Amino acid sequence: MFLCFIKIIFIFLAKSTGNMSQLDTVKKYYTHTQFEYKLIWNWGLKTTPALHFGYYDEKATNHAQAVFRANEALAEWAGIPKGAVIVDAGCGLGNSSRWLAQHYDCTVTGITIVPKQVETIQKDLDNDPLPNMKVMLANYFEMPFENNSVDIVWAIESVCHAKHKADFYKEAYRVLKPGGKIVMAECIRHSRPMSAEKEEMLGNVFHSWAIPDLDTLAEHEDHSNKAGFRLFRHKDVSKNMLTSFRNLRKICQRYHWLSTFLHSTKIISTVRHNNFLSCLGQADAIEDEVFYYYHIVAEK
Repeated sequence: MFLCFIKIIFIFLAKSTGNMSQLDTVKKYYTHTQFEYKLIWNWGLKTTPALHFGYYDEKATNHAQAVFRANEALAEWAGIPKGAVIVDAGCGLGNSSRWLAQHYDCTVTGITIVPKQVETIQKDLDNDPLPNMKVMLANYFEMPFENNSVDIVWAIESVCHAKHKADFYKEAYRVLKPGGKIVMAECIRHSRPMSAEKEEMLGNVFHSWAIPDLDTLAEHEDHSNKAGFRLFRHKDVSKNMLTSFRNLRKICQRYHWLSTFLHSTKIISTVRHNNFLSCLGQADAIEDEVFYYYHIVAEK
């Protein structure tokens, strides 16, 4: 009995340590790369920068439209009610938070572990106030909210950063009201294991983005079930996202020489250069079905 107890404690500490070290990796990544996300990926956009990929369809045929359509398509499919209480888990620079607050009249709290992102969002809110939106420095494994207090936990391309994704599902379940939902846009690995070549490609294109691994769709559903969610539904939207991945590849092919030069002269950090290199291969990986892009809803 004593040995079993020690084993349980060891597993808990190992998982906690893994999550904490991964949090530091994510903080470093987004602190170093905010320039690229804000001024390159969002070049020409005159509103809150988006850190996510764009969703292309008949309503969105260019990048500026597609990054906002990514919010709209997910919210429509998930059935988010007007006036909902929402936590934007891993809110980036606040694009989804602001969009949800404006278009769904929701009360939105964006949470991020990156102090630089909190500072940037708060400056934006000071310049362009939005009374039903705020931002907090917090992580989605320990959300600063009461049990059964939230209608929606929104997570767009953020859960991928978690080493133990099941922990996110457990914490989301705690804060959600009965009938509340996780609403997620997430990259999903094809299977586990894949061929050695595909596993290597997956690592090459995501590790430099502070993403330790992707889970399969079945693994996500298992996390959902074990956390206590009663419904799990999903939709493969890879075809809608593919143009955005290809756009990123084109940008990186065009400026690969510049990143190499700036890194060799120590003007930009290794984190920033590796971020650039990762972007070169992501479109190849989704084209080769190493991973897919899914919309997911888990309902409590």
